[in-house]
Amino acid sequence: MAGTLHSVANALDILLLLRARGPLRLSEIAAELGVGTSTAHRLVATLRDRRFVRQETGGKRYELGSAMLFTSSVSAIEHCVAVSEPVMQELRRSTEETVHLTVLRGAVCLFAASVESQRQVRVTSRVGQGPPAHTAAGGKVLLAALDAERLDELFLAGPLTRVTPHSVTDPELLRRELAAVAERGYARNLGESEADMYALAVPVHRPSGEVACSLTVAAPLSRMALSADREQLSARERELLVQLTAAATRIGSMLAF
Repeated sequence: MAGTLHSVANALDILLLLRARGPLRLSEIAAELGVGTSTAHRLVATLRDRRFVRQETGGKRYELGSAMLFTSSVSAIEHCVAVSEPVMQELRRSTEETVHLTVLRGAVCLFAASVESQRQVRVTSRVGQGPPAHTAAGGKVLLAALDAERLDELFLAGPLTRVTPHSVTDPELLRRELAAVAERGYARNLGESEADMYALAVPVHRPSGEVACSLTVAAPLSRMALSADREQLSARERELLVQLTAAATRIGSMLAF
């Protein structure tokens, strides 16, 4: 019995570790828990079988799985993650930047899947984590799809969290920005969730027309060559938007529900 409880404790520690640290190799998990690699492998394999943990596509690191990420509409999100993977891989290759699939979990923009850029300076994979939705491009896309009552519940009743000096903290300013996002079909993050962070996001639609999730390309802000006023999209941003929109349309066309 004591051995069983110890195994359960170790399994829970793995989940907490991945939530706090993001994707890790098996050797890193074993070192953090202070157990042998074979023991860590058995624990991770069990968690993977139950979808609490998944292995990165084409990689050696482990990250939180679908059973840890969602509390409702699990099957729809799992389906979206599954069909998105090859499209996200292709988008990563064509843009050379990190690609995220994001969902809304309360007031947080949660990364459900990521394909990490291979460039030396890059945005890292953050599956199972996420910033306040009003600071993230993918979060803004999802907030823009909410009805006014739900949006008020989440964000617009009082001052918003300031994560960086560029974060929007005025509910009325956020309301206006979200209206613009809904009209133009994309959102940006210009250093709002963390310093030197850039992200561009578009919605992924279910066959019913509802927004299932958002697709994001993320990169260092310094790589975007922004326009002087930061309002108009730069040439690089326009190029990314074309590729991002095409990828989101492909994912949406493959969704069964």
